[in-house]
Amino acid sequence: MRRILIITFLLFTCFVFFCCDSKKEARMRYEVEQQSRDKHFEERRKEDNQWRHIHMRTSTPGRYEIFQHQQFAKNTFLLDTIDGRVWIIVEDKETKELVWQEIDVENRDTLSLEELFKNDK
Repeated sequence: MRRILIITFLLFTCFVFFCCDSKKEARMRYEVEQQSRDKHFEERRKEDNQWRHIHMRTSTPGRYEIFQHQQFAKNTFLLDTIDGRVWIIVEDKETKELVWQEIDVENRDTLSLEELFKNDK
């Protein structure tokens, strides 16, 4: 009877040890998977942020920046960020080539794009 108790105790101890060990392994595997998942999401977030930045601005800000109206391709503007001068791209009447024409900056707040292109038609 005593042998049976000892064998049962040893089997129970081995079972508990095995369960605890497998629980440790499971916890370690879970932590490794969680770290891997977190790392993946962090890399994905960085890529998304980089893409948003690239989508908004393709280069570092310089002296001249080009802006284009979303609906009208001919409304393309060139801005001198240092002295505030503004140009618009227009078609030269003689050569039919696209050229930059400077806009009077004093009128930029009051002159709408429709008024600007009235004489262009």
